[in-house]
Amino acid sequence: MVYEEVLEEAKNREITEKEALYLFKYTNNTEKFFSLLKTASYVRDKHLGKEFKLWAHIPSTTKGCVTFPPCRYCWHSSRIRGIKSVNKNASPEEIVKMAKMAEKMGFEGVQPGGGCTGKMGKDAIEDTEIIKRNTNLKVYVNYGYDMCEESILELKKLGVERIGCQLEVINPEIFYRIKPGDNLDKRKQIMEIIEKHGVGLDSGIMIGVGETYQDRVDAIFYLKKFKNLKRTSVCGFLPIPGTPMESELPATSRDIAVTIAIMRLVFRDIDIEGSFGRDEQLQQWIMAGTNIRLIHGLFRLKNSRDGFNKNPFKGKTVDVTENFQFTNLLPFYLKMIEETGLKPGLKNAGRYEEK
Repeated sequence: MVYEEVLEEAKNREITEKEALYLFKYTNNTEKFFSLLKTASYVRDKHLGKEFKLWAHIPSTTKGCVTFPPCRYCWHSSRIRGIKSVNKNASPEEIVKMAKMAEKMGFEGVQPGGGCTGKMGKDAIEDTEIIKRNTNLKVYVNYGYDMCEESILELKKLGVERIGCQLEVINPEIFYRIKPGDNLDKRKQIMEIIEKHGVGLDSGIMIGVGETYQDRVDAIFYLKKFKNLKRTSVCGFLPIPGTPMESELPATSRDIAVTIAIMRLVFRDIDIEGSFGRDEQLQQWIMAGTNIRLIHGLFRLKNSRDGFNKNPFKGKTVDVTENFQFTNLLPFYLKMIEETGLKPGLKNAGRYEEK
């Protein structure tokens, strides 16, 4: 194989597993790195155009993840007092208010939820009903593998855009070492049920936790078999103080970008997103072929602490309800997207007006 020939071929067809592994191994200097990103951007523009989608994360009716023991990298496992956010669910009225704000700003859709809540999808249904009843927003629900077939069918009836069930790590030894309370087989089973019923699937991978390049290729091509995969992503490990993995090295920005770019050469026309909590890298992800971002931190519980800073730009903050606040992060995102030559996918350019 010749590196530049592989990239030239990739402009016109999906790369193979062998080629993906080759690109991981031999993207070993700056010239090759930028050639890879240039090719990924070309493929993205060719198949998806120049519009960059934006979604907003909003609080949920659930109190959060109940996985036990908690994942060893998650803030739930931190021993530091005060680093954990106060778990407080939003009321239906609060969700309506925040969802309507997101709609007014022009977002395509919103994502409530996060983590396995133990409710087998009942909270996902409740959140979706609230949002769908009061707005015209698309909805993406993400509650880990905490779902059942009945809930998936109900969410399909409600017209949910996609259901999240993140693969994260395909190597069982690594998966259970860092996620001792989780279940890889159950995740795969739920992904299969989502696929069986023709619902949009959202699933991605985690990198920087000891996996090999072959593990990454195996995970990417495992996801490839799902015909209803609508969005995938790369989550680069980021250590949180006080957790069992606090001393592990984070995934580098270059490694995240390389993985995204290789995914783009495999997944030509589906949405690909960058890494959770690393938004200052957004422009590099765009150069690597991403076309969507779910913004966290717009709507937050007052006085919450996260364990690491998700966004270097804070913006002006105003109260939304007694318990939640809105921070206008959009100028940060709009500037970064526009500087790359893409157009932010917001219906009214995301201009927020205070009353």
